Amino acid sequence: MRLSELKTGEKGVIVKVIGHGGFRKRIIEMGFIKGKTVEVLLNAPLNDPVKYKILGYEISLRRKEAEMIEIISEQALQSESPDNETLKGEYATYFNDESLKRIALGKRRTINVALIGNPNCGKTSLFNLASGAHEHVGNYSGVTVSAKEGYFDFEGYHFKLVDLPGTYSLSAYTPEEMYVRRHIIEQTPDVIINVVDTSNLERNLFLTTQLIDMNVRMVVALNMYDELEASGNTLDHHLLSKLLGVPMVPTVCKKSRGIEDLFHIIINLYEGADYVDEEGNINPEVAKEIQD
Repeated sequence: MRLSELKTGEKGVIVKVIGHGGFRKRIIEMGFIKGKTVEVLLNAPLNDPVKYKILGYEISLRRKEAEMIEIISEQALQSESPDNETLKGEYATYFNDESLKRIALGKRRTINVALIGNPNCGKTSLFNLASGAHEHVGNYSGVTVSAKEGYFDFEGYHFKLVDLPGTYSLSAYTPEEMYVRRHIIEQTPDVIINVVDTSNLERNLFLTTQLIDMNVRMVVALNMYDELEASGNTLDHHLLSKLLGVPMVPTVCKKSRGIEDLFHIIINLYEGADYVDEEGNINPEVAKEIQD
């Protein structure tokens, strides 16, 4: 449920703020953070903007902005109660902020992840490995012609994975490019896995730079890393990660190498851990947590 759906006088607890970049930073700075109770005080005559009360302050948001905040409402708490009839009769005494907060934090442990990469970069193999799915994998362009969904649980989090069509760019010239770009903008995944073929890094990083320009939360999976090593080449991926400002993890799907590290980083990104500090250096505390 979105915050924009609440009516005057209703309240709920924030699950997550959807979106990225400056918008998300601004909304969080205003106090709309996970686990906090928000109440609708007043709807404007034309239903826009809407006045809310949060953390003791009254704040107005445009309805379009409120649509980007996911919440759990009193009504949802009622429907999720194990004893619905008792709740209806004793709703006023049963309901409290702690009940909402508990459910909200539980729902927050679902992370929406989109896999994006060039055709034949091993993206679908990574998807199959993580989700246990069995998509077709081939050596030609266009194997993934539509988005596929998969699910799996890791470290107490429930991951919803979306394997998007392989694309070389986000220029919106081809159906695949338009589909991927639309998914990023409209579905706003919590974290993006940009899967790249490490043996053809220069070609693959063009898409990476476009994703960086979109200011999304992202981790780069340096896939087929064993092929790079077998060729005798080396890559300082720590330095490359620092230069681009995004975390990078070497992965080899057929050996399950790097997969756990990849999803540890996704959890850190989702929970707001700063992977890179103000000077562009990798945060040692986050790095240690990932290694542990």
